[in-house]
Amino acid sequence: MQIYLVGGAIRDRLLGLPTPYEQDWVVVNGTPDELINKGYIKVGKSFPVFINPESGEEYALARTERKTGEGYHGFEFDAGPHVTLEEDLSRRDLTINAIAQDHDGILFDPFNGQKDIENKTLRHVSDAFQEDPLRVLRIARFKAKLSPLDFVIATETKTLINEIVDRGELSSLVPERTWLETEKVLKGVGFNEYFKTLIEFKALDDTYPDLADLDVDFFSHPIIQKAAYEDHSKQFRFASIFYALIKEGKKNVKDKLESMQNNMRFANAYKDIPILLINSFDLIQSDLSDYSADHLLTILEKLDALRRPKNLEEILNLFLLDADDNFMQKKNLLQLSLDLVKNIKINNLKESGLEGSEIARKIREIRLIAITKDIENSNI
Repeated sequence: MQIYLVGGAIRDRLLGLPTPYEQDWVVVNGTPDELINKGYIKVGKSFPVFINPESGEEYALARTERKTGEGYHGFEFDAGPHVTLEEDLSRRDLTINAIAQDHDGILFDPFNGQKDIENKTLRHVSDAFQEDPLRVLRIARFKAKLSPLDFVIATETKTLINEIVDRGELSSLVPERTWLETEKVLKGVGFNEYFKTLIEFKALDDTYPDLADLDVDFFSHPIIQKAAYEDHSKQFRFASIFYALIKEGKKNVKDKLESMQNNMRFANAYKDIPILLINSFDLIQSDLSDYSADHLLTILEKLDALRRPKNLEEILNLFLLDADDNFMQKKNLLQLSLDLVKNIKINNLKESGLEGSEIARKIREIRLIAITKDIENSNI
């Protein structure tokens, strides 16, 4: 039984990038019983994958794949001990991901992945690439991940991608699986390059139908460009798409967002920031001269910032993607107002005889008076 390190850990090390926290291993000339007897835990359902109980990393038996149906589910696997390392590497998507390393540090590179790394080229390993439509999304994701290094897709690989799209195979991908790739790309830099690549291959209709009306120029928007390459959360990067839509004057942005969530079943955490933005955009975008105490407090209320101060921070950070001097003054006023009203002590209003909505109106009145005085005394 021989064990090899494979995939992303080797690729990223050769590229000079931080290596993944978890590493993937392939086991050649081994059997499930051998691994189980060594204490490994079987987790794979479709094919034998095991977890090393000490490291928590995945160890998969070397396998071959054969296409038996449509889409990305129709495969048969052979993970017998006769499967060689090269046969296992040959089923992988790209040459840069088809490099293995033994325990002595010796690299096995039967498909010239190192040469493609040197030439900054994303190239398929074999024509079997076109058997799995998910690989279209994966290559778009790698194009995004490696965009700071100016990687390009090989011409012959583009041909295979176009054939997959033309056959309509992308329609077999369930939206939830497409969203998993989206989450992965949003975690790193260059998510806009992911969408630009899919647009290049006319693949948005089948993968992101709610974004199919957008073009390459949209994903080159300065707002999205900054969000894609600055240090932001994946939820913030996703929200920047909707900020750019609003800034470009697109209609029915909320409908687009809700339709996308209904289709792709992504978590509400991705919807929260865009909804806050949609609800507050016009108020924040108002002229600085409109920033009265009532205007400031209304924005804070719309953002539920009194209970969740992080909401204000997230929205202000979106506006900072294309902020001017006027906005910086608005930002300072909003932050000052929030700090002020958070520190107001509301005591004994019930004892004054007020009830229900009267208490809420009185609290708002107290807050407005405090903000008004603060604006008059500030130099903002």
